[in-house]
Amino acid sequence: MTEKWQSIIVKELETAMSAIDEEQLDALVDALMTPNRRVLCVGVGRVLISMKAWVKRLLHLGVDINYVGAETEGPVGPGDLVLVASSSGESIVPVQIAKKADSVGASVFYIGCTPDSSVDQIADQRLYLKGRTKFSGDDEVISIQPMSTLVEQQLYLLCDVIALEIMKRNGWTEETVKNHHANLE
Repeated sequence: MTEKWQSIIVKELETAMSAIDEEQLDALVDALMTPNRRVLCVGVGRVLISMKAWVKRLLHLGVDINYVGAETEGPVGPGDLVLVASSSGESIVPVQIAKKADSVGASVFYIGCTPDSSVDQIADQRLYLKGRTKFSGDDEVISIQPMSTLVEQQLYLLCDVIALEIMKRNGWTEETVKNHHANLE
């Protein structure tokens, strides 16, 4: 039975990830690689857990990144980037953070499933994912997994795709990345 679930989950991820718009993905990589830019991530629940993985890996690639609420969170302003991850684009915390980021002149990048959502309307740029939101109708669901699980999985994998693209663009090897990895483990 376990193999059946594994196969279904991998197929769902393959279908969803293959639907990602390459131009939107390139725009996200460009935004992350902009020099002298602070990047903050926001999400709630398991989405935030996936975004924390972005922070860890992208720090290894020289991105000045953190997540909203971290003890070491710094300010953002004009020229900085706030990544707002929310499948629905309507969760209270991401919506309010997007509004605040916009009000201080930071660029807002929405990563989620819902065009015309509150966050999408605030965002300067966006990358749409396929998956269930808390507002999805039965005809919209492309996953047997509960709630926004498919979106959370895509977020985690998306970071790895972005990391490889940043490495490629910079001509870096794994050895380059290791030089930025923690060494007191």
